[in-house]
Amino acid sequence: MTPRIVIYMVCGTWLLVAVVVVGYPLRSGRIRVGLDPVQRDAEPRAFWTAYIISTVLFVVVSLAVGLFVRSILP
Repeated sequence: MTPRIVIYMVCGTWLLVAVVVVGYPLRSGRIRVGLDPVQRDAEPRAFWTAYIISTVLFVVVSLAVGLFVRSILP
């Protein structure tokens, strides 16, 4: 496979994961914190704190993986 196809595959996979990680908690109104789900309506401060931490962590890990993949491709 050419590097361009690999990049497209990685970006496509990343987009699917991003939709789930970032979009699902907003759509469902709940996010898991440890073993307990937190409802947006019941505990808005806890929900938004967990959501922001989750999103920032996802972006940081995505950047690290992207830089790694870029470094190993010719």
